[in-house]
Amino acid sequence: MAEPWPGKSRAVLITGCGSSTGLSSGTGQRAARMLHERGWDVYATGRSREGLAPLTEAGLNTRLLDVTDESSMLETVSEIEERHGSVGVLVNNAAYSLNGTFLDTPLSSVRHQFDTNLFGLVKLTQLVLPGMIAARSGRIVMMSSIFALFATAGRGYYEATKYALEAVSDSLRLEVDHLGIDVAVIEPSPIRGGFVPTSVTDLGLAEGSDPELYQEFWKYFVDWHGAYREVEHPRGRGRTAITADGAARVLVRAVEAPTPRIRYRIGVPVRVLSPMRSLIGERNWDRFVRAFFPTPAKALRVAERR
Repeated sequence: MAEPWPGKSRAVLITGCGSSTGLSSGTGQRAARMLHERGWDVYATGRSREGLAPLTEAGLNTRLLDVTDESSMLETVSEIEERHGSVGVLVNNAAYSLNGTFLDTPLSSVRHQFDTNLFGLVKLTQLVLPGMIAARSGRIVMMSSIFALFATAGRGYYEATKYALEAVSDSLRLEVDHLGIDVAVIEPSPIRGGFVPTSVTDLGLAEGSDPELYQEFWKYFVDWHGAYREVEHPRGRGRTAITADGAARVLVRAVEAPTPRIRYRIGVPVRVLSPMRSLIGERNWDRFVRAFFPTPAKALRVAERR
């Protein structure tokens, strides 16, 4: 059974529940199921009717919603407000990981990354806030990432959206807490199976980028991330990763808690790395990132040893 809910509306709107790319962590779908089973009025949304089909078959309310399409967001929010008065909980979960170097990634791709991972959630949050303010009740849960804490080679633009998400979340919390609205941020460690490529083709690199300049880097990038694939008995780095079910359970706690935490840090890596950077200093932190994560220089050294 769900915990006593201090809010007025029990309608939960979750984005990012219908990915059909095969590179989604599945956290949104799992959380939607858990909340539905616990008696919440869940509206699970996504861009893919096929991706939402399992939730539809399980009896959940599903809606097509694209966070880059304002009309689809407005339609869903309006429907929920007509039925429930307001959106009780908004879970901003929709996101994808843009792979590409600073040099080779077209600005149009960068804009789309921000449109999806940041501007879309900002607009959707703006749409639900008037109803929450009128009800003096509501909760907004932001799905962030361990990569909101630092950046790595090849995913800087994705990581920039998560940096920005943390900032707007903190600002929003300070602006609405006196109105009965809570804002919580979830920072998961790497999720097994989430955004994990199996080949360079899976990375979706932009057409027209120089295939030679970073060719070895992308091969190494894919191999390195193999440790985080969804397997029954992970090895090496994969043992520190969390599962999508684990992330979903924490998301449910953030929804149901009478007074949610400001941040939910899930897994050992995200808890350790944040204070570690302050303790060891920037130069040593840079050495750590270069040693642990894929870089073009390391990829070339590995290629030379083959």
